[in-house]
Amino acid sequence: MDKLGVVGKIVATDKTYASSAFQAADVGELAPLVGRIEYISVVLDLVAKHRIGLVVPLTDLDLRSLGRQKQRFADAGAAVMIGDEPDIRLCRDKAATNELFGRAGLGTIKTVSLKEFYGEPFYPCFVKPIRGSAGIATGLIHNEKELRAHVATYGDLLLVQEYVPGQEYTIDIYRDRQGVVRCTVPRQRLAVRAGEVSKGVTVKDQQLIEASVKLAGLLGNVWGVFCAQCRRQEGGKPRFFEINPRFGGGAPLSIAAGADLPLYLLQEVLGLPITAKLGEFTDQLLMLRYDEAVFVQVTDRQGLPGYDTPSFKR
Repeated sequence: MDKLGVVGKIVATDKTYASSAFQAADVGELAPLVGRIEYISVVLDLVAKHRIGLVVPLTDLDLRSLGRQKQRFADAGAAVMIGDEPDIRLCRDKAATNELFGRAGLGTIKTVSLKEFYGEPFYPCFVKPIRGSAGIATGLIHNEKELRAHVATYGDLLLVQEYVPGQEYTIDIYRDRQGVVRCTVPRQRLAVRAGEVSKGVTVKDQQLIEASVKLAGLLGNVWGVFCAQCRRQEGGKPRFFEINPRFGGGAPLSIAAGADLPLYLLQEVLGLPITAKLGEFTDQLLMLRYDEAVFVQVTDRQGLPGYDTPSFKR
């Protein structure tokens, strides 16, 4: 907004005021859990209260709900950076996306249901939930004993994929409302923690850029910033396995490399020329992440989540 000379504010929502994002935003507003029936109505009320013109989902949790209800937001004067609900459903279903990759002629990773796997097992393999997020319930499995333990812990709504060693990439993509890909930035994932990249480096690789442009052309009305993931063995072609129709957790690396994804989004929403240029970003920019503490004075310690029992996250 500063770059464009636009006066505005950023409003963050969370289920608790004990949120580090609230400290970075101009305003923090409480919202119910996504699964609650009143979630969309509360967010629409916040749109009206703050005269919000753009809603940007940053997690997987509310993508389908926002996709179904985006016309209600449009009627309230707010664009939602999202595709239609069927497009979001496709992206969230890892089996369906694998079929899409195959139809597009892109390299794929063998993917079967847990039931199919039991009929013809193969090890090592990689298991993940049919619809998952943040690396929860994923894991590399070497034998039947490990698989039984994994299923006992996370349930059987799992997909099983061939384990493909090699380099792993996330490709950040900006696709405008006309379906034109304006920007793609491949970044190699060097270290991952809880499903999110902690060390990564940008890679100006034409093979990856062309593959991501081809993939983006198959995604219906998905609009704005999203990312795709693939693996590639040395000398081979990329084999795709996932699409996330939202900002990727490592998008700050692409932004730092000169692909100003939030700027492009604001430019399009405001009807300004989009300044993105395909393939223009800093090559081999390395990101090394670390934890940072946020300190906030509180008056009600008993109201903090975890006061009675601490929460432990994977």
